[in-house]
Amino acid sequence: MRRVHVQTVSFANIAITIALGVACAILFWQGRAQFEALQQATEAYISCESDAQQMQDRSDYLTEQVRLVTMTAKPEYIDSYFSMANSNEEFDEAFADLKSRFEGTDAYESLRTAMDESNELMNTEFYAMRLICEANDIDPSPWPEIASCQISDEDSRTSHDSMIYKAQNLVSDSKYQEAKDSINSHTADCIAKVTDATTGSQDRAASIFDGIYGTIEACIAIYIALTLIICALVRRAVVKPLLSFGDSIKANQLFPVQGAGELQVLAETYNRVFTENEATHMVVKHQAEHDPLTDLLNRGSFDKALKLHNDGKHDFALILADVDQFKSINDTFGHAVGDQVLKRVSSLLQVAFRSTDFVCRIGGDEFAVIMVDVTSDLRYTIQEKIDFVNTELSKPIDGMPQVSLSAGAAFADRPDPGDSIYKDADDALYHTKENGRSSCSFFGEF
Repeated sequence: MRRVHVQTVSFANIAITIALGVACAILFWQGRAQFEALQQATEAYISCESDAQQMQDRSDYLTEQVRLVTMTAKPEYIDSYFSMANSNEEFDEAFADLKSRFEGTDAYESLRTAMDESNELMNTEFYAMRLICEANDIDPSPWPEIASCQISDEDSRTSHDSMIYKAQNLVSDSKYQEAKDSINSHTADCIAKVTDATTGSQDRAASIFDGIYGTIEACIAIYIALTLIICALVRRAVVKPLLSFGDSIKANQLFPVQGAGELQVLAETYNRVFTENEATHMVVKHQAEHDPLTDLLNRGSFDKALKLHNDGKHDFALILADVDQFKSINDTFGHAVGDQVLKRVSSLLQVAFRSTDFVCRIGGDEFAVIMVDVTSDLRYTIQEKIDFVNTELSKPIDGMPQVSLSAGAAFADRPDPGDSIYKDADDALYHTKENGRSSCSFFGEF
């Protein structure tokens, strides 16, 4: 089975994330540019509508004032007319704004036509006010536009009433109204064309935005799916194996070889080291717990076992033994023979007692046995085992001399115990040595 490596998955995740990030950045940039274009189109539409409405309001105001002039012949209305007509700064700014935004478009041409028609209509209005001034003996010199108008010969020969009548007709007849309607129509046409252009821009922007948002949603969906896949993969290939590794450590077991490639390599390495350490540990532990000559449990192991059982809750017997006159054996036959004697005694003790019992060498020729799950009524069993060992030791083999073993035993349930079970067993051993050796004495029976 092909191994999946976390590093490979990580690199792939980084690459996909960068690609998605770049794609989103491009989409955001496109969206921003399109939004700015839409914003400009909307601003242009608002400006055009405002400027066109300003032109129309200006034209309507001038019409209202000139009609009041023809009806009342009051100079203040002429002043109001020219106050509006000559306020060119604001009007010129509005028209310049329209020109900068829409020059070369049908909307601009419609507005330009409306402006030209408005200027042409003003000439008619100037002439009508000139007739009013003439008919009412008003000096036109304050208003150069009116003063510059020349009354036709035909009109100059008519009466003042006829002049007033003609002036009123000039600003209210069907021709004048048609001109006004044409100006309004071109102005409305300008607004309509700008509206259509703005609507088209909005539609295009909406379409682009839909595409951008759809792509962004797809990128987000991919990223979410990728995140979920990574989470599932991490849980399966990293988290679960790590948890199982933790359980294995607690149980002192080998790691299961599973998960990501890196973790499998880790598990294999750990298992190899664990196996080597386990073997080393067993050797070290055995050396630490056993006597190197006889391979019996040593004094440290004996102390631990005795402490474990001597808690008042376990039935056991402690047997202390040593080889009779072992010093003379060493002196007579040498230490090599003495070592062989110790090995033979150790071997016989292991044969005599059960595998569940603790057979220990606690000194030079001193041995101890912790016989578990026995009570004082089984003293004969211990006696038989010691007798068996002594019987075998009395048989010379391999050039070794005859030897004997003296032992003393004390039970956990002994009556009238002394300071400690070890002291009581040692007293029993001493009694054996003082009374002929090669036997076993029991505490409380002497």
